[in-house]
Amino acid sequence: MKLTFSIYTVLLFFTISTRAQVSYGILGGIQQTDARVKIPDGPSIRATAGYGFHAGGTLKAGFDKNVYFSPGLLYSLKGFTIHFNNLLQDSVTSAKLQIHYIEIPLLLQFDTRSDGNGFFFLFGPSASVAITGKEKRTFLNTSEKERSMRFANTAYGRFEMNLVAKAGYYFKSNVLITAGYSYGLGSIINDDYYARIVPRMITLSAGYFFRTK
Repeated sequence: MKLTFSIYTVLLFFTISTRAQVSYGILGGIQQTDARVKIPDGPSIRATAGYGFHAGGTLKAGFDKNVYFSPGLLYSLKGFTIHFNNLLQDSVTSAKLQIHYIEIPLLLQFDTRSDGNGFFFLFGPSASVAITGKEKRTFLNTSEKERSMRFANTAYGRFEMNLVAKAGYYFKSNVLITAGYSYGLGSIINDDYYARIVPRMITLSAGYFFRTK
C-alpha cells in the first residue's frame, strides 16, 4: 500500500507539473499537536499538547478554473505528552514524545478569486515518514528516562496518514498565510496490544511564492 501510494504520488506530480502552469514557493510555521489515546478494550488516556514547527517547499499547479493541485515537501516536528498513570501496569506515569517527520501533503486548492489573490481553501491527504524521535518517560518513583523511539512491527510505526483542511489568504505581494487542522487516520503504534495513539494537529503558516513557469 505504501509503495502504491508513493508511485501514485510521483506520477501525479509529474503529470500535472508538465501540463499545468506551476508556481513555486516556500512556507513555514508553528503547530500544536495532541492525540487521542485509548487502550484496546479499555479506557481512554489523557494527552496534553506539545508544540513544534514545520518548514519546506510547496507548489501550485492549476488544472481547472480556480482549482489547483498543491503538493509540498516539509520537515515537521511533532510532540505531545501522554499521561498513562500506570494504566499499562509498567510503572510509567507519563511519556513525552518528540518525532521528526518528512511530510508530503497532497492537497487540492480552491481560490475564491480568479486572479489568485484573496481567500483560498485547501483539502486533502498528507503522508508523513518518521525520521527519528525521542521518548521521555516518567515513572511512579518520579525518575525519568529518555530513549530513542524504536520503529518496528511491534513498536512505533514510521508511516503516518492524515486528512488536512486549511484556510488561507494570498496577498498581492505573493505572501500567504494559512491556518489548518490535521486529523490522524490511524495509530502511530503498530502493536495491537498497546495503546492506540492517533495524533491531531493545528497549524499556523506563512509563505512566499517566487515565480510562475
